[in-house]
Amino acid sequence: MASGLAVRGNVLAVTWAGSLGHVFLFDLLAEQRVAAWTLPAGKRGYCDPAGIAIDEHYHVFVADPKNDRVCHCNAFGRHLGDFGEAPPVAGDAGRDRAGVLDRPHAVALAGDVVFVACGEQPRRRGVQRFSRRGQVLRPLPCCGDSDAKFGAPRGLWADADVLLVADTMRATIQRFRPDGTFLREFRLPTGASGRPMVVAHRAGSVFVGDRHDDAPLRRFDLDGQELAVPSDLLQQCRDVQGITFDAQGRFYVLDHFGERVVRFHADGRFDRLVVDLVEMQADPPRSPSDHE
Repeated sequence: MASGLAVRGNVLAVTWAGSLGHVFLFDLLAEQRVAAWTLPAGKRGYCDPAGIAIDEHYHVFVADPKNDRVCHCNAFGRHLGDFGEAPPVAGDAGRDRAGVLDRPHAVALAGDVVFVACGEQPRRRGVQRFSRRGQVLRPLPCCGDSDAKFGAPRGLWADADVLLVADTMRATIQRFRPDGTFLREFRLPTGASGRPMVVAHRAGSVFVGDRHDDAPLRRFDLDGQELAVPSDLLQQCRDVQGITFDAQGRFYVLDHFGERVVRFHADGRFDRLVVDLVEMQADPPRSPSDHE
């Protein structure tokens, strides 16, 4: 299972790998949980929430690889619909079509566009695109070439400056403009993470995580030159599942296989433990009807 992490304003959104279909929202100023719910069951049973994105209306978009969909919910957990078509039960050709989500693991927002990384095998349409209303858009072309194939991408990042894809099986990071225009690709150097699973961007630095690598995070510039990682990030984090930033540039890291969120100052110094998700078991999420 995977987990996801996102920040919008003062709201931190987290999916939890330790429970089935759980989403938590935290108010970072009040330092308390403000909402929690379980995602609705899909066609294949329980949900397996992975990557998460949150928009300016505090709607959340959660990748569910178990049910081959992205769930769209409001800030109270009301289920507003699903993105994506499930792949066929048999055969492989039908898994590589526009709008089909084959085990989606990551989701990101750029303007009105929802990007979803998916696939277990090399796919031309390994990064799908939808409008926020659910309309299927032209998939993102790998390296700008519609005939090239992504290698089961597991990480996405989108902000006002850049769109990044962690192309996991190919051990590369692809950089696009937010509108989907391809810029460049860089391969992780020898000794670095061989299977990038997490990618994030801040002020020209690209942070890359591999859940099976000895180093929890590595840092590169936008051209692929490796840079030093703040020592506290290396010493305090392990088994990184996600990384994001707030408007002040502070780091939020989801680690311990998705069991806790830790915050670091903008210069990388340790700040505080934001939440231990294992402790949430004492106050479990409720169904959306409990919030409305």
